[in-house]
Amino acid sequence: MSGFSEVRRIEAAIKNKNAKELEWSLWYCRMRQAVPSARPADLKYWSGVEALVKETLAPPVVAKVYPVRKKKPNRGLGMGPAGSETEGSDEV
Repeated sequence: MSGFSEVRRIEAAIKNKNAKELEWSLWYCRMRQAVPSARPADLKYWSGVEALVKETLAPPVVAKVYPVRKKKPNRGLGMGPAGSETEGSDEV
């Protein structure tokens, strides 16, 4: 016997990404953590499984890409004088 049927069911739900089974798995993990006689090791195990289920259930967040204007050359700060007329005029 490789494990309990509920654990195998949760592992299969994570592997197959079945939404209905993942919802059941999430409920089962929370139910196992809510048992008053649960040991600390059990709480740690089932909270870890719950995190895996939530991660699988939630779609990945796609970073939003905003359009960017192309920079014009020699327009940055600290580039120094930009014209030839300021280079040779040191007269004050």
